[in-house]
Amino acid sequence: MIEFQNKLEKNSQEIDRFLDNYLPSGNGLNSKLFEAMRYSSISVGKKIRAYLVLESGRFLSSINNEILSDSKYNELVAVASVIEAIHSYSLIHDDLPAMDNSPVRRGKASNHIKFDHHTAILAGDGLLSWAFQIIGDNSFISNAKKRSEICFVLAKAIGPNGMVGGQQADMDFTEHDSINLDQIEWIQNHKTGALISCCSHVASILLNASDNQKSNLINYANHIGLAFQIADDLLDLDGDEFYMGKPTRQDTKNETPNFVTILGKEKATQKALEASRKAISLIQKFKQESENLVSLAKYTVNRSK
Repeated sequence: MIEFQNKLEKNSQEIDRFLDNYLPSGNGLNSKLFEAMRYSSISVGKKIRAYLVLESGRFLSSINNEILSDSKYNELVAVASVIEAIHSYSLIHDDLPAMDNSPVRRGKASNHIKFDHHTAILAGDGLLSWAFQIIGDNSFISNAKKRSEICFVLAKAIGPNGMVGGQQADMDFTEHDSINLDQIEWIQNHKTGALISCCSHVASILLNASDNQKSNLINYANHIGLAFQIADDLLDLDGDEFYMGKPTRQDTKNETPNFVTILGKEKATQKALEASRKAISLIQKFKQESENLVSLAKYTVNRSK
């Protein structure tokens, strides 16, 4: 596990370099916005989604007996960084008083606490807009058709039929006693899972994956997303607040239904492990270079933050 965490850290440093180089900065009238965008994106978080993008690309190169060129690797880094910026935007907005009302994120003050409410809203908006600016720039992704396809896939994953729609349902079902397991899974698949599965999808586009390879990678990521969300629900119940870098028992406080409240702790744990095993089974059948993606599936359910 320590070896894998070191790989995650190395990946985070790579993504931080890109974000530091290309996120806007300066001393103009909008400098506070720039500071807020960078505050919630650089040198924070595990950047698991970015790791999934890069490792999906490496895996596809291996099973197709190709060398991952520097230019293709740089394209993967750009898209991985974009996805982390989008994830950061979603967390900034999630922490706002109108949503989860959390004062701490990633071990430091939430964006709206560090700055103010309107800056936090605009910082999220800024990160989202910047992300599509990068994808649309041929300096980062050379092939116009791939730029277009990635824009479409990503917009769909985070829009009203993806992440944002899942968040809407999550908020609407707070304090809703009649919610069932199917509805919880629907919310998870959209709120958390859509962006995670998108990570393997965009890598498949960049690496010219076959339909079968793309399907298996996306299904792998879907199982990862489910395991990740259940693990989050379990950590919200029993995790160490200091180590996690954010408040725990938030779902209990906000009376938000989740996998643990629906299934109970033991069954939720088993469901997470089952999702992890399914992810591993999908990726191991290709044999080559599956180690890092297998380790990610194991880490997802064994992490402590």
